[in-house]
Amino acid sequence: MEKQVKKWAHANYDIQITITTKEFEDAKLIMLKEFQKDYEVPGFRKGSAPLDMVEKNINPEYVESWAYEKLINKGLQEILKEQPDIKLIGEPYDLKQEKTTDWKKGAPQGGEDDTIITLKLDIFPEVEVVNNDREKQSVTPIDNTANEEEIQGTLMNIKKQYADYQDVDTIELDTISKIALEYLDKEGKVVHTGHTYIGEQEFAEDWFFPKTFINKKKDEVIELAHDEKKLPAVFHNKKSDVKAEKIRLTVKDIKKIVLPEMDEEMLKKLLWDDTKFKNQDDLIGHIKESIEHQKYDQELIKKIEEVLQNLRNKSMKVMIPQTLINEELKTRIQSLEKKLGGKEKMNEYFKKMGDEKAKAFFEDITKAAEESLEKFFILQKFTQLLKLDIDRNHAEHMAVEQKIYDRLLKKDGTENKTKKPHGH
Repeated sequence: MEKQVKKWAHANYDIQITITTKEFEDAKLIMLKEFQKDYEVPGFRKGSAPLDMVEKNINPEYVESWAYEKLINKGLQEILKEQPDIKLIGEPYDLKQEKTTDWKKGAPQGGEDDTIITLKLDIFPEVEVVNNDREKQSVTPIDNTANEEEIQGTLMNIKKQYADYQDVDTIELDTISKIALEYLDKEGKVVHTGHTYIGEQEFAEDWFFPKTFINKKKDEVIELAHDEKKLPAVFHNKKSDVKAEKIRLTVKDIKKIVLPEMDEEMLKKLLWDDTKFKNQDDLIGHIKESIEHQKYDQELIKKIEEVLQNLRNKSMKVMIPQTLINEELKTRIQSLEKKLGGKEKMNEYFKKMGDEKAKAFFEDITKAAEESLEKFFILQKFTQLLKLDIDRNHAEHMAVEQKIYDRLLKKDGTENKTKKPHGH
């Protein structure tokens, strides 16, 4: 069995295995003997039927396929023993099989009726360090300060989760209201209906809402020209095949938002009985700590991403094989499928997108998958070059990123005054 291995720049090997007629016949014989053990024929004991009789009762294509599969596997194992530095991943692909007399328009490459198998196998990615630019990498200290606006915004969101909604008769800035929508044609006939809600967010975003709705009463009707240039998007007619001349807005329900006071009794009732929070100040302290933790993680990821991008652009190269790209792409598609509510809904999503946009979408996520894998292997290589001691089997959340940050910050000579959240 002759073997040739050629490495390509596309993170794969072209492998050629020449199988002689004798090697094929020997493999075929081994298979027939395996079948013979369980083969039963009238007049013969189980396992003692003649091999030619066994062969006649087995699909010849199956015999040939099995024999070549065994010989290919044998050839690949021999290549790995002869060249232990080769690191192959995935399954063979682009497999082709030809007789030597057919090879390159009849030019014989081996013995008479030998078979030449060609295939491709991907290589485990190897990061190439092209220069010492990595030694210039540094980071600035993380600022994860929680400002008052962030703290009060989070506190308000918590209060709104447990707010009480009381019926009132008049729309004010602190109310939320359900508005029925009726779209009328030029004869005044209702051609489409719907509803929407207006509240604090709408009042803050567009002057149209407070001007139109403040002080309006329950069941009060407002009729306006349906001019999409003047109306907020929420009031545009969603039925494109129907032309609306007017829109009728009816106030159906008005609720006043009553926020809770965060005293000890309320905290126990709303959060948990064994809460450590005694008052709103305790809760604010917890909110501040949570924001700082979140901002620290976000900034840490951002800074390490910038380092990896610099390394990828200037000092390290890695080719990602198609096998790994396909696996990463598969994971991302599965995640999208789950997010959209199943395969059927995902297919509908792409159908609505159109062929060109769907194609561009897949190209984008394929590119993103490849870039993500490049950064992953560059991160591993950079960690090795920095000689960071990391037990990946027991590493805490973002331990690798934290160690790189600490090393590059120290290297920069900057004093780190950032208060690290618990767990970093």
